[in-house]
Amino acid sequence: MRQPTSAILIKRLLCLLSGLLIFCAPLMAQDAADASTDASNQLPTLEEMLTKLPTAEELIKADSTKPFDWVVLNNGSVLVTEALYPRPDTLAKMAEERAQLQAARGGSSEEISKRNTRKTELRFLKIVLLDDPTEDYTLTVSEVERVISFEELMLRRADLLMEEGEIAKAYDLLLLVDRNVPGWAPTAPRFDQLLLRESQLKFKENDHYAALALLDELTARNPENQELPRQLGSIVDGLVKTSLESEDYARARYFIGRLTKHFPKHPVATGWQDRMRHRMNELMDQAAQLASSGKHAEAANIAVQADAVWNITGNQRAAYSGFVSRYQRLRVPVRDFSGGQVVSPVPLEADLRHEELTTVKLFEPYAADELTYFQSSFFDLWDPQDLGREVVFSIRQTRPYWQSQPILTANQIADALSDQLNSDLPSFNPRLASFIKAFAVRSPTELHVSFTRVPLNLEALFRFPVKGIPEDSTASVHDASRELLSRRFALVEETEDRRVFRRTDPEPDGLIPTQYHVAEVVEQKYPDRHADLQAYTRGEVDILPHLRPWEIDIIRQTEQSFVQQYALPQTHVLVFNPLSTAVENPQIRRALSFGVDRESLLKKVILRDPDMKYGRPAKAPWHSESYANSPLVTVPKYDMYLAYLLRLAALEKLKIPLKQQFVAEAKAKALAAKEDWDEQLFRLDKAQEIAASAAHITLPVLRMVVDSDEVAVLAADQMVTRWKALGFEIEMIPADRAGQTLTDDEWDFMYRSIRMQEPLLDLWSLMLTDDQFDVTRLANYPDWMRQELINLDYATSFLNAQQRLFTIHRHIAAQAFIVPLWELDDFIAFKRNVSGFQGRPLSVYHDVERWQVKP
Repeated sequence: MRQPTSAILIKRLLCLLSGLLIFCAPLMAQDAADASTDASNQLPTLEEMLTKLPTAEELIKADSTKPFDWVVLNNGSVLVTEALYPRPDTLAKMAEERAQLQAARGGSSEEISKRNTRKTELRFLKIVLLDDPTEDYTLTVSEVERVISFEELMLRRADLLMEEGEIAKAYDLLLLVDRNVPGWAPTAPRFDQLLLRESQLKFKENDHYAALALLDELTARNPENQELPRQLGSIVDGLVKTSLESEDYARARYFIGRLTKHFPKHPVATGWQDRMRHRMNELMDQAAQLASSGKHAEAANIAVQADAVWNITGNQRAAYSGFVSRYQRLRVPVRDFSGGQVVSPVPLEADLRHEELTTVKLFEPYAADELTYFQSSFFDLWDPQDLGREVVFSIRQTRPYWQSQPILTANQIADALSDQLNSDLPSFNPRLASFIKAFAVRSPTELHVSFTRVPLNLEALFRFPVKGIPEDSTASVHDASRELLSRRFALVEETEDRRVFRRTDPEPDGLIPTQYHVAEVVEQKYPDRHADLQAYTRGEVDILPHLRPWEIDIIRQTEQSFVQQYALPQTHVLVFNPLSTAVENPQIRRALSFGVDRESLLKKVILRDPDMKYGRPAKAPWHSESYANSPLVTVPKYDMYLAYLLRLAALEKLKIPLKQQFVAEAKAKALAAKEDWDEQLFRLDKAQEIAASAAHITLPVLRMVVDSDEVAVLAADQMVTRWKALGFEIEMIPADRAGQTLTDDEWDFMYRSIRMQEPLLDLWSLMLTDDQFDVTRLANYPDWMRQELINLDYATSFLNAQQRLFTIHRHIAAQAFIVPLWELDDFIAFKRNVSGFQGRPLSVYHDVERWQVKP
C-alpha cells in the first residue's frame, strides 16, 4: 500500500463526472509534462458533484451492486471511492477510536505496541478508487475535509425527492438507509419530514383523512416534532370550517377530537370548541322556549340539533333528556318506500311495512309457535254463541294512553264490515262474505254477527282495517270514498330519501318522561347494505330491521346491540302464476324444483355457514313448526338428471299436438284417396317426418320475478345459472323495477320471501298471487285441486282442517304448485337505547307504539 503522488493522482485518481457519477471513466494517458501539473486543479469540486447528484434509480442499483463514498479533500476536490469502513461517519468514528487509544494507559509491551500501531493506522484513510479497484491507496486524515457516505448521498437525494413531491421514491431510499444502518441518527428526521411532506400533498389533493392519518403516525414516531402542531392545526382548522359550513357537526367534532387527542390545549381546537358550545347553548334556549309553548316535536328537533353541535353535559343534559323523551323518534334504514310504481304483481316488503305502520286491523297477531295467536285493540270480548254460529263483539270504551288509534263505535265497524261484503266496492272480500249471514248493531258498543258456517279461526278472518265516514264529517254515508279510521301512524312528511310518520293521537302532556313512547318513525333510505351498517354503527339509525344470516353473530357480539329473533322465519318459495300457460305443465314446475341444490346454496351463498345454523331447506310454504305440515312430505330432492328428463318430457308434451295434427292430415288424405290406413304402421314408417313436423317447437322463455330482498337476489342468480345449464331460458325481472304492474300475461313465476301466519286462510292468497280470493284464478288448476282448496273453507273442525291441509300439502309437493326452497331464521337488531319491543316480534313494527327510544 502506498501514498498517492501528484503524478499518480493524475493517472489513477482523477475522475471526470459524467451524467452517471456512480462510475468514473479512467483518464487517458497524459504526457510527462502534464503529469507535473497540480492534479487537484483537475479533480471535480464538491459544488460540481452536488449539482449532478446521483438519481434514485442509480443509487438503488449501486446499493445492490457496488456502493461508493465521496472523499472531500481540504482543497474542495472530491474522490469517488469504494465504500469506506468504519461507516457511516467514517472520520468521526476513526477520531473516536484514536481518542480512546490515546486515553488508554498501562498494559503489556505487546498491547502498548498494538495500540501505537493502531494509532498510526488511524492517521491514514485507506481508499480504493471506484474506477481502479486493483490498486489500494492511503490518504492522511489531515488531507481529508470530510467523507460523504453512500447513505448520506441517499438522504440528500431523498430530501430533493420530497421537495419535488416524489414521496414513494424518497421512502424507498429511506428504507434502504434504515436497512443498511439501523437507528442512524440522520435518518429519523427524514422520516418525520417525509410524513409532513406527504401530509401536505394529501391535503392539497383533498384526501383529508389520509393527511390526518400521516400526522397521527408522525405523532406516534415523534410527538416533539416542532412542525407537527402547526401543520395539524392548519389542516383541522380548514376541515372544521368546511364541515360547519355544510352543518356537518359530527364531522367537525370528529376533526376537533383528532386534534385534541394529541394537543388538548391547541388554540385551533379550543377556539372551535368555544364557538360550538356557544351555538349549542343558543339552541338549547330555543328548545326550552318551544317546549314551554307545547311544541314538543320542534323542541325535540332543536335539542337533537344542539346535541349534534356539541355534546350536552351537566345540568343541560337533564333538560335535553326531557325534550327528547317527550317526543321520541325511531330512525329506521330502508331500501325502498311503498307507493312507488314498480312491476311486482304482489305487495313487497316496503308495502307491508307501510301498511303495518299506518293501519290497525280489527285483529292482529301477537305471538306464534305451531299456531298464530291474535289480539284486538278494539274489542274487549268476542263471545261465540249458538256453537260458534254467532258472535257478539263488545267494543272498548277506553284505550291505554300509549295507543295511537282512536276509539271506534259499533256503527263505524259495521260500516266497514258492510264494505267488505258489498260486491260493488273494491273492498269486497268474497271469502268473508261466504261466511257471514247477517250482522246488526245492538248498541254503540255491541256488534252482533251471524255466520252461515262456523269459522275455524274467527280472528284471522277479521284481519281488516276499519274505513268509514268520520263522525264529525259532513260527507254522505253513501259517499264511495272512505277514510281510514283505524290508524296507528300517519305519513306527515315525505322527500325522495326520507319519510316521517307521526302518531295520529299523540300521548297526553303531564306524564313523567319514562312514560312516553315513540311519537314519530323516520324511515331513511340508504343506497346499499354497507350504508345501512355504517349508519347503524354511527348511531344515525336505531334498528336494523333484517339482518343478513352472516351478520347475526357479528352484531350479537357488539355491546351496542340487542338482537331479537322474529317469531316466524322467512320462507323462500317459488310461486307460479295461476294464469300462465307457460308453467301450466307440471313437468316444467317439477324440473325447476329438482334443479335447485338447496343445501349447497344454503351453505355457500345464503347462510355462508357449513353448519346451516340459521336456516334449513323448506318442505312447505309455511314454517317448519306449523300445524299444517304433513308428516308424509319431505324436502324436495336435488337431481339434475331427473330435472333434465322432466324438461325433455315437458318439451315433448308441447310437440304432441303438432304431431297428432300431422298424422290426422295424413289419415284424411289416405281416406280421401280411398287407400288403406294403418296408423301404427304409418307412425313406424314416418317417424322421422312426424318428429320433423314439430322440431321447431321449443320451451317458452320463463319470466321470473325476483323479490327485492338482497338474499333472494343472490340465490336467484345461482338458481338461474343451474336452470340454464338444464336448457331452460329464464328472464329475471327485479320485483322493485320501476314500471307498470305486470299483468298476468307478463310473468310466469316469482321468487318470494314470505311469513305465512295462518295457512288455513293465507294459502289461497299465496297460490292465487292475489288477496281478493277470486275463484276464477283457479281455472288452470286441476279440478281436484280446485275442489280441495274450496273445501278447505268448509272444514268442520280444526282436526278436519288439518287433515285437509295435509292432503293439499302432499299434492302441492307432488305437482310442484308451489316450490318451497328454504326457510331462514330472521333477526332484528336494536340499539341499546331502544326498549319496550317484543321478545319475539312478528314483524318489523310489531307493537311499535310501546317502544321507547331513550336519549
